[in-house]
Amino acid sequence: MLHHVLIALAGALGSVPAAIVVATLLLRAALLPLSIRAYRAERVRARLAPRLAALRERHAREPVVLAEKTAELMRAEGSGPFAGLLPTLAQAPIVWLLYREFTGPGMHGHTVLGADLTARLAAHPALLAGWLLVAALAAIALWNVRQLPAGTPRLTRLLSFGTVAFAPFAPVAAGIYLVTSGAWTAAERWWFRGRATADSGRL
Repeated sequence: MLHHVLIALAGALGSVPAAIVVATLLLRAALLPLSIRAYRAERVRARLAPRLAALRERHAREPVVLAEKTAELMRAEGSGPFAGLLPTLAQAPIVWLLYREFTGPGMHGHTVLGADLTARLAAHPALLAGWLLVAALAAIALWNVRQLPAGTPRLTRLLSFGTVAFAPFAPVAAGIYLVTSGAWTAAERWWFRGRATADSGRL
């Protein structure tokens, strides 16, 4: 199914790299409702940060009680502790299928900036397209981290750079997907942060 979608898009656009970009945008658009829930959960966590910190201090030696109290507090606000992970979890099976497609023979022979879409930067250190993709991912990750609300766990911030570490070992086709998806996330964060600021200004 996914292979046929990419082939159809490539035929319509006349370019396999362009088809990857469009397919990624369509996927992220389909997941937008989940992303909205995730950003709302993020705002709830930021607003509840002092109360969550008090709970952690009060129940530092009672992890089970802490988890229950945290979940109860989040539910009372119409959110949940895992709401922020929904877009990532929903993408996971599709990303796996895409990765299989990117590493398959169907990508071989198609190029971007002279680089075969199946080539990997780790195996070809002089690959210009590979370095450009890594640089783009680093810039996007830095932007996304700066948009995170105060109090965001350090691990969450570090995970934002996971794609930068992964990209050199992935095919160029996968790098195109990661950059497109990362740029979408950056645009989402910019939009929702602006909406949150506007809403706060009206209060």
